[in-house]
Amino acid sequence: MYCITRQVMLYKRHPQELLCGASLISDEWVLTAAHCILYPPWNKNFTASQILVRLGKHNRARYEQGLEKIVPIDNIIVHPKYNWKENLNRDIALLHLKRVVQFDDRIHPVCLPSKLITRKLMFEGYKGRVTGWGNLKETWSPSSSHLPGVLQQIHLPIVDQDTCRASTSIRITDNMFCAGFKPGEQQRGDACEGDSGGPFVMKDPDSQRWYQIGVVSWGEGCDRDGKFGFYTHLFRMRRWMKKVIDNSGEDEE
Repeated sequence: MYCITRQVMLYKRHPQELLCGASLISDEWVLTAAHCILYPPWNKNFTASQILVRLGKHNRARYEQGLEKIVPIDNIIVHPKYNWKENLNRDIALLHLKRVVQFDDRIHPVCLPSKLITRKLMFEGYKGRVTGWGNLKETWSPSSSHLPGVLQQIHLPIVDQDTCRASTSIRITDNMFCAGFKPGEQQRGDACEGDSGGPFVMKDPDSQRWYQIGVVSWGEGCDRDGKFGFYTHLFRMRRWMKKVIDNSGEDEE
């Protein structure tokens, strides 16, 4: 199957608004961050009936007739060892679509990383692409004036794990990686509120295919000096994902 990068929007039914980003990984499964679904400190605990998946979207606010597909979900599976209390370790969830999606020019699954691809692409300084409809800057205002009209993208370099750990007092695990620009570098940019759950993808130069390496997870503010964005390490979650999709239980990594 030919795989390309495709962003999915998770949409709240009531009130009708953007919830998070996500990605399509097959014709019936969507991948997102667990904290988009379950985060008790913010009284967040969504059920399948409260969320819609919007596929093939570009414009954030407008219904794109003839281009987008809106699909309900019938099951949410959050990683059983997702640690919302401390550090968002294993920040990952799978959503099962109520009906199978037909692929077209705008709606395709993203490729998931093999061990070979992960070893090949996940090096310090190599850049991945992050996409989303989240805030354009750090803000406490819920106003839509801080949200983009259309899907945004940014290319961010992977940062070595020691630098990631030194940048924060939060306990970092091997189920995470971080990306972003270091202080003094001319370029800037970061994922922000509303981008959570979206894909961090990298292009394999040999096959020209895009692989999803990470899931937008957390950060301390947005684009702050000396701070980085943290992502769920998708290859480390592969066994759990496979077991869920194969319906053979929810054993954890």
